[in-house]
Amino acid sequence: MNNDLSRTGIIDIGSNSIRLVIYETTPEGGYRIIKECKYSARLSEKITIENRLERDALETIVPVLLQFKQVCRVFGAERIRAGATAAIRNASNSEEIASFLSEAASLPIEIISGQQEAYFGFLGVINAFDVEDGFVIDIGGGSTEITQFQNRRFRNSISFPFGAVNTNVAFSHGGNWSMEQVHRLENFVRERLESCEWLKSGKGLPLFGLGGTLRTLGKIDQKRKSYSLPNSHGYTLSTETVKRFMETLPAMPYDKRKNLEGLSKSRADIIVSGLIIFHTVYQYVGAGHALISGEGLREGMLHDLLEPGNPVRASALEYSLGTLQQLNQEASAEFLSQVLEHAQKLFTTLNGENDEKEMEMLIYVSVMLYRLGANINYYQSKRHTRYWLMNSPIRGLTHRQLVLCSMIASYSTKSRKQKLSADHKDILLPSDEERIHKLGSLVQLSAALDTGETGIQQQIKPRLKGGSLEIELRVNERPLLKLEEIDNALKAFRNAWDLKVKLEYTSNSQHS
Repeated sequence: MNNDLSRTGIIDIGSNSIRLVIYETTPEGGYRIIKECKYSARLSEKITIENRLERDALETIVPVLLQFKQVCRVFGAERIRAGATAAIRNASNSEEIASFLSEAASLPIEIISGQQEAYFGFLGVINAFDVEDGFVIDIGGGSTEITQFQNRRFRNSISFPFGAVNTNVAFSHGGNWSMEQVHRLENFVRERLESCEWLKSGKGLPLFGLGGTLRTLGKIDQKRKSYSLPNSHGYTLSTETVKRFMETLPAMPYDKRKNLEGLSKSRADIIVSGLIIFHTVYQYVGAGHALISGEGLREGMLHDLLEPGNPVRASALEYSLGTLQQLNQEASAEFLSQVLEHAQKLFTTLNGENDEKEMEMLIYVSVMLYRLGANINYYQSKRHTRYWLMNSPIRGLTHRQLVLCSMIASYSTKSRKQKLSADHKDILLPSDEERIHKLGSLVQLSAALDTGETGIQQQIKPRLKGGSLEIELRVNERPLLKLEEIDNALKAFRNAWDLKVKLEYTSNSQHS
C-alpha cells in the first residue's frame, strides 16, 4: 500500500440496515471504497409501542458491530467512525441504547441528529455533482431529511421521523396498498411539509435523491428501458417517470411486485412507501427532475472527518480527477500537462473564437485520464481505458459526458472506421458521433506529438492557412521512435476533421 494512503471505516447504523464501508484516503481528502459489508436489521420495525428499543433487539446487533471491527482490522483501517441515525435517535431510550452498544462493542457510537444527517447527506451530494442550487432528499427506513442548498452552500434542512420502513408498517397492509392508503400517506407527508416555507422557494430546481428507495427506482427504470450504462449515480428520473411509478407500483400486489426486474425481494414491501414520500416531496417543491446520488450520509461523514473545516469542494470534477490520478499513476503529470497544452492549442486553432465550453471540458477530462487502462494491461490499454472510464467514479459529469470521455480517451487509429455511438444511442445525441471522432483523433494526435517521454524537447505551433492546418513541430532532434505513431495519428485526424494537414519538423536551435 502507498505510504501516503490511509484507511478509514465508516459504520452507519440505519433504520433498515447497518453498513460498514472502508475507504482508502489520500492526504488531500480523496478516497475510494475498498470494502463494504451490510446487515439487514430493520431496527425501526423493532420499536415498541412505548417507543423503545429493548435489550433483546439490541443484542442481535452487537455481534454485527464486533464483526465489522474485525473487518476493519483485517483491512488495516486506522480510524472507525460509527453513527446511529433515526431508529435509535428517535427512540425514547436513545442515550441508553448508544451507551449499551458502545460498551458492548468497545466502539464509540455517535447519535447523529436529524440536522447532522441532513448536513452529511448534503456533503455527499455536493462533492459528487457540479451543481450550484438544488434540494436533497434522503429517505431512510425511519426518517426523511430534506435539504436546500444555494451556491454550493448548505442553507436549510429539516428531518422528519418517518421513512420507508415505519410508514410501510403504519399505512400499508403487509406491503399491499389501496388507493385510500396511498392518499392517507400522501396527506400525512404533505401536512408535515407545510411547516417549512423554504420548501416552496426553489421551483424547477433539481432534487437529488439518496438512499435505497431512489437507487431502486433508478434500477427498475434502467431495466425497463434496457439502459446502456447501468450506473445509478447521476441517473435522471424525469417528472413523467416519477408519475408512471406512482401509477404502477402501488397498484401492483406485493406478491407480483417482488418479481419485478431491478427490485430486490428484501425491498419489495417498502418500495411503495418510499416512493409515496418521494413523489409527495417532488411535487411539493416543484422539482424540475430528480437525480440519483450514489454518495450520501457515509461519504458526508467521511468528508466531515477528513476535512472538518472545509469539506465542500469547489469542483466535484477537479476533486474526482485529482483523486483518480493519485490512486492510479499510469502517466506522469508532466506528460499529461504537455498533451493537454498541445490539445488546447490545436482545438483553439481549429475552433477559432467559438465558445465551446463543453468540448474543452471533454478534451481536458479525456487527456487527464488518457492512460488509465494501462493500469490493467499496457498492450490493451485503450480497451481497458474505455471500460474503466464508463464504470469509474468520475463525479461532476453527466452520463452522456461520461460515455463521451470514455470514447475520446480510448480513441485509436482503428476507431475512424467504426460507428462508435451505436451502443449508447439511448444516451448520446446524433451529433455526438462526429464529436467523438473529432475530439478522439485530436487527443490521440496531441499524445503522439508529445516527445518528452523519449527525452526530446518539443513545442508545437499550429496555424490555419486557407483550408489546411499547418503544424510546426519544433524539436532538438528528429523523434525517430515516434514517427510511426505520429503518422498513424495524422491519418485518423485528417479523416475526422476532413482537413488537409501538413506537419513540418524544425530544429529548436533555429528559434533559440
